[in-house]
This record gives sequence, C-alpha cells and structure tokens, in this order.
Amino acid sequence: MVDAYRKSEGTLCKRWLKIHAAPHATMPVHLNVRQIREALYAEIGTRAKLPEPSVRQRLAGRLFHECFAALILSLSESPEHRQGRWTSGLLEQELYERHFGPRLIEHLVHFRNDTRCVRDFWTSCHNMCVWLAGLMESAETSRAELVFHPEEAFSMELSMPHWSDTVMLSGVADLVVRFETIPYWCLVELKFSQGLPELDLAQACLYHMMAQKALPAPVGKLALVRFSPEPSETLFDEKDLFGVRIRLIEWIGKLAGVRNARFQGLTKAPEPCNEKIVEQAGRIEEIFHEYGLQVRRGGEPIPGPCFIRYPIRLGKGVKIGAVQKTAAEIQHRLGVETPPFIHLSEGQVFVDLQRPDRQIIHFRDVLGQLRKSGIGRGCSRIMLGVDLFNRLHTADLAQPEHAHFLIAGTTGSGKTEWLRAALAGLIATNSPKTLRLVIIDPKRNGFSDLQGSPFLWNDSALVYPDEQPAADVLAVLADEMDRRYRRFEQVQVEHLDAYNQTHDPPLPRIVCVCDEYADLINRDREERKTIEARINRLGQKARSAGIHLLIATQHPSRQIVRGTLDANLPARIGFKMNRDIESKMVLNQRGAEHLLGAGDMLFKSIGEVKRLQAPLMRPEERLRFFAGNFYRD
Repeated sequence: MVDAYRKSEGTLCKRWLKIHAAPHATMPVHLNVRQIREALYAEIGTRAKLPEPSVRQRLAGRLFHECFAALILSLSESPEHRQGRWTSGLLEQELYERHFGPRLIEHLVHFRNDTRCVRDFWTSCHNMCVWLAGLMESAETSRAELVFHPEEAFSMELSMPHWSDTVMLSGVADLVVRFETIPYWCLVELKFSQGLPELDLAQACLYHMMAQKALPAPVGKLALVRFSPEPSETLFDEKDLFGVRIRLIEWIGKLAGVRNARFQGLTKAPEPCNEKIVEQAGRIEEIFHEYGLQVRRGGEPIPGPCFIRYPIRLGKGVKIGAVQKTAAEIQHRLGVETPPFIHLSEGQVFVDLQRPDRQIIHFRDVLGQLRKSGIGRGCSRIMLGVDLFNRLHTADLAQPEHAHFLIAGTTGSGKTEWLRAALAGLIATNSPKTLRLVIIDPKRNGFSDLQGSPFLWNDSALVYPDEQPAADVLAVLADEMDRRYRRFEQVQVEHLDAYNQTHDPPLPRIVCVCDEYADLINRDREERKTIEARINRLGQKARSAGIHLLIATQHPSRQIVRGTLDANLPARIGFKMNRDIESKMVLNQRGAEHLLGAGDMLFKSIGEVKRLQAPLMRPEERLRFFAGNFYRD
C-alpha cells in the first residue's frame, strides 16, 4: 500500500518539500480534506472501476463518525471512564440510547427502505465499542489515563518553491489520543466500511501532516482503524508516510491549480480582499478576545457576491456555541445591518458577514452552467443557487435524497423567486416531451405567466384552489403514479429513467409545485386530512415514477411541518426566517434566522448545510421561459 506512493527519489523530494507560510502569497487557494478525498476518489476509483458509495452509505458513514465523537465526549466527562469501568456492553448501551437511536429516528426518511445499510451501520458501531473497550482496558492495565481529543480541527499553509501560490488546507481528524505517561500523540483515522487502501492512507496522511504543525507534543504513530466488514487496525510511522506525503503534496498542487497554470483547479479564485475587509477580520478577532474567547483568524477572508466569509480557529476549550452567542455583539460593534452567521462547514468555523455592496446574481449569468442530459432524455437536475465562487449547485430529482423539496421562508425572503428560477432551469434543459408541470398557486399571482405554456401537464394544471380543489389534483397525480407503475411492471423496469431509455415517446417527468402550503391546509379540517394523505402517498412512492413535489410555506410551524411534510420531503431549503425555532423545524439546526433575505438560502439534504444565493429572474426572462417562447425559439 505504501510502496504505491514511493516513486519519487527521497533526496530530490527533500529539496522540493517546504511547508510554511509563503511570504509571496497574495490569495491562498483553500482546500479541505473532503474535497481532496473526493477528487482522489474520482481519479483512483475510475481507474480501478469501483462504484461510488451510495448516498445512504455516505450518510451512514457521517452519522457513524458523529456517534463516535459524541461517545468519546461522554466517556471523557464520566467518572466511570476515570475509574476504568466501561465494558463493551456498557459502551453499546450508552451509544445506542444516547446517540445511535436518536440519529436513526431523525434520518428515518432516508433509511426506512434500506435495512442492510442500517445493519452495517450498527455492526460498525458494535465493533467500535469493542475496540474502545480494549483501548481503555490497556490503559487501566498500564495505570495510565487516556487523553482523548475527538474531531480535532487542523489547518496549515502548504507551499512548494515551484508553486505560484500557497494552499490553505483544513480538516477535522477523527481522533487524537495518547496515554498520559507517554509524550507522543497517536492520530487515529476511523473507517466505517471497506474502501480503497491508497485513498484511506492519503487522507490519514493529510491529517498527520497538519497535526505535526499544530500539536504541542510530537505526533507518533498513525493508526488506520476499520470497523466493517471486519474490524482491523494498521499502524504507520514517520518513515512509512514520507513517500506518501511527497506524492500527495504534488498532487494537491496540481488540484489547486498552483503547480501548472494550464491546469483547471477545483476552486475559482475569489475577488481580492481590500484593506477594509482585512481590517474587519482583525476587528472580529479583537471582539472575540474582549469577550474572553481565544479565537484567531483561520485564513484569508473570502468575499462572495452577498457576504464575506471570515475563517476562524477556536482555541482549546472554546465551544462553537459560545462563539455563536456573540453574533449580536459583533453586529453592534461593527455597526452592520444584520448579525453575522457563525457556523461550522467542512471542518472549519466561519463568520459570514453581509457585504455593504451586495451583488445580484442574475439567472442569465448562471444558465450556462446547467447541464443537459441529451436529446430526448431530458434533465432531472434542478437549480439551487451559487456559492462564494459563483459556482452553480444543482440537485438531481431522480435521486432519493432530492426527490421532493420543502421550501420555507418569510415574506420577501425569495421563496417564490427561487421556485420560478428552478422551474425556468428545468424548462431550459427539457422539452415538453420530457417535462410537465403542475402548479398549485393559492396566491394566484406567482405563476400566472405559465398560463398556456406547453410545459403544463394539461389545460387545468395551473391550479387556483378556490376554483379547483388541490386534493383532486393530487389524487389525479396519484392515479398517474399507479398507471406508470403498471406500465413499468409490464416492460420489467423499475423507474422512469430505465423506461425512457428503451421507449419512445418518453414519459415526461412531472414536477408539482405548491407555493403556499399553509394557506392550502388551513381552509378546512377534512380537506387538510385528504391533502396530507395524498402527499404522504406521493412522497413515499412517486419518485421512481418520475413525479416530484416542491412544497413551499412561509409559516414553518410545528403544526405545518411535523408529520406529513417532515417524513416525506427529504430535501430542504430555508430562506430568511423570523425565529430560530422555525429554522430548526425545517433544517434541524439554527441559522436561517440570520440570513439576509432576497434569495440568501441554506440547502440541506444528506450532509452539511450549504449556504447559497438564489439567482434572480427579470420579468422579461420569466415571460420568455414560462410562456414557452424559449422552447419555441
């Protein structure tokens, strides 16, 4: 495994290797360990012809690491840990009751049809408890206390003499541990399932490099511990990692686009920071210190179109919650209109502060980033929004985690504008043969431009509930779903894409939009029960039939969200909300109450929440797409 990386001469590599903060750098390229791993997997996995892990497997892996970190924290705070009383059975009970069970219930919408993934998840948790119990038994035998640091955040600047700029690396290591009587730390990288040995070693090596720069005591062994399908543990020392490190550094330089100007890296360079932005970064650091929080800058500020992102690093003992509580104080001291959004993303803590000169992202400017799937097949990718680097993010309606959307936000937050842009993006990458729309519009003014559009499912697909009951429209969609499944059974296919690959004309994908769900269900109690029952049925079964729900509300209360919507709409978009409790109802976390409005959004599916900016359509653009002129042209 290590020999695969030892293709460079050691002496030459030593002359090349230089890890420090480069004085000539003007704007480091930011990469995190997750980005590097995904890019490595794309290269190594393609060469080895390995299938990518499913979305559920990725989710189970993330939850496994969360459970491990939470269990380690519980152990560190318990008197039983200090007295060595934890057995594998007690660890399993603690893990299941406090961490595994609650997370499984929270993500039941993703796991309820995949019992094998849940079984593998628990098997890994069981093996992890056995491993931990053995480690603690060794510590008790040696009469030495174990010192745990789970999910340790690291960052470092990396440069080479032949690079045009520095690369800022960041990431969160699974565990740093040592026996109290031994002066060396051991870095532990945990693996949930069987993977690529070269890829796992490269990722662990990255953390080892960063730990060597950050920890006060030397870093000794690197342990790769795997818990599924069978538990295994492999130790590496410094000489084992040297060849890996050299090749990995050169590959990072290529990935970041600093090694060769002709290479198109993953990250587009943001606009340069002016003196005011740099000065503001120092002011934010000073404010944290004034409130007794040991926080320092974690890298260069990143100006985006709507806000400026300031990376920060937390000192020992500083919790993210304590930093987040200073948002109002930072707003007051800096004299800005809105409080900053302080959050954890990709292993690093950021302070997002509104730009005084906020820029508008126009629909026409991002339209070219949409990908088409080919003539006759249509495209199932729906437009979300752009990130700090003006890269458009999309979601695939054909995937279980993106099949149905819940969209929430207060008046003026950008809900309806996002729905319009999302539909226009689908129209731009499809034809009426591959896409049809059903619009339920209680407000009667959000989608009137679609009247007469060739993309409407039928003449009555633009629904005004005071004229046509929404429950009847949902019933017709459920009947269409059943009709399609009967056809799939006849030709022995499982889903819409498989059917359309072998049949002409294709069955169109149907997207049903409801712009104000709360208004829809608050008219009549019996009608509400009927609507919820039909949404429940469509949410559970309609994805494979190519029928999708986009349901929006400006009142994301417990009475509206809990139950039918929460269980059946896995993809979530949160715009500006009035209260943090509303953000938690939709996204399972606070944050949407600090958004800026006017299209500033948080997208949550499987994985971390992403902050994006929704594009804005001009009225003439909207008319061109919705009236069908774009398709006819």
